[in-house]
Amino acid sequence: MGRALTKRHAGFFERRIRNPLSFVYDIYQYGKARELLSFLVWESFHRLHLFPKSRYLRFTPHEPLILRGDQPDSPAFGDRLCGAIQDLGLTATPSPHNWKLFSFGHHGEMIGCLYPDDRALYVSTDGGDTVKLVTRFPERIKAIFVSSRNVLFVCVKGAVYRSANGGDSFARVLNLGSSESFFRHNNAMTETPDGTLLIGEYGNVWEGNRWRKLAYLYFSADEGRTWQRSDFLIHQGINKHVHLVKYSRIFNRIFMADGDNYKKLWVCDSLDFTDLLNPEHWHPVNRFHIQMGGYTAAVECDGRLFFGTDYQGGTNFLVYTSDGYHFEKKVIPDPYRRSPIDNMVLRRSRDGIEIWALLPYSAANTRCLLMVTKDGGETWSRVIEYSRDTHKVWLLNTSDEIADELYVSVEAPDSGKRAVYQIADL
Repeated sequence: MGRALTKRHAGFFERRIRNPLSFVYDIYQYGKARELLSFLVWESFHRLHLFPKSRYLRFTPHEPLILRGDQPDSPAFGDRLCGAIQDLGLTATPSPHNWKLFSFGHHGEMIGCLYPDDRALYVSTDGGDTVKLVTRFPERIKAIFVSSRNVLFVCVKGAVYRSANGGDSFARVLNLGSSESFFRHNNAMTETPDGTLLIGEYGNVWEGNRWRKLAYLYFSADEGRTWQRSDFLIHQGINKHVHLVKYSRIFNRIFMADGDNYKKLWVCDSLDFTDLLNPEHWHPVNRFHIQMGGYTAAVECDGRLFFGTDYQGGTNFLVYTSDGYHFEKKVIPDPYRRSPIDNMVLRRSRDGIEIWALLPYSAANTRCLLMVTKDGGETWSRVIEYSRDTHKVWLLNTSDEIADELYVSVEAPDSGKRAVYQIADL
């Protein structure tokens, strides 16, 4: 997403634009006319009550924890969080370590980086009680992926490193398209059943008067030792980057979402390595922007593949499919409708699999939200409601290995206070 443009005009539908000429120029310069048209259509449908009531996401009566002047590292905040989720059958425990992001390994180990020193890689083999320094990288760690063959991949800005010996040594195996590029943690590296690895590149680099085209896909058939790059998305006119690459176990296909201006969802009709490299085997699911695509989050649960949209400042939707061809779209209700669904993570509870979804951006008169579903997306419980002006909340672990615990960070930027909480069954 064009964050600079989005930040300036995220309140477009909430208040009068102060400089209409600047707004029109920005829309033209950044190529956002398609998106603005979709925004206007969805806004009209919402305000005129043309969306049927059944098209809106349903919330349970559960009241969320509302953050105001909270300091997330205080015992009082931990007590409030526990109290807010107790009737959901959950409890929250402060983590002894300030994780920035991590992945679970195949034996339950936690592999990730800590805040604020996020160039250092740590591992914990005792459930997060203690951590051991593995190595340091020259740039900030942006994503971590553990393959089915226990090969560890660490993405820093501009490159991907690989370790096949549990982190004893790393080799730089992939240089990305810019020094600012990376792949999105939990969303843009995936693996097929035969071990083929795929990465989608994400980057925001403004050159001259346009975005640098970084919508590259990378493929490896040798456990990540070597990679082949595809630029077919760029040849299709995609002007920016890749949001999402997801192998679907349900449909045995790969779904990929691009950004920023076209926001298409693509599917490959074959898992054969040579076919993955062939653009003719990749097909767009949506032809027009208003048909929705460009998703930023995806998870599978109870026979459905869920996607989250990326329409900051507009109307956002939770999208799901039960057959890979037909897509149901649920409108996010106010006051959370303006935020994209940036990430979704699965957690294994005693009653089944939960989906946790994060909507972390707010504009004027709107709110951010962390929510969870325990019934396969039929209803959602609001867990934490907050304003981006006062707090930041992030989901930290991935869904590649579904764990009994979920890790959430809560930060108050003004005070610099930050804490990580482990959420588990009560």
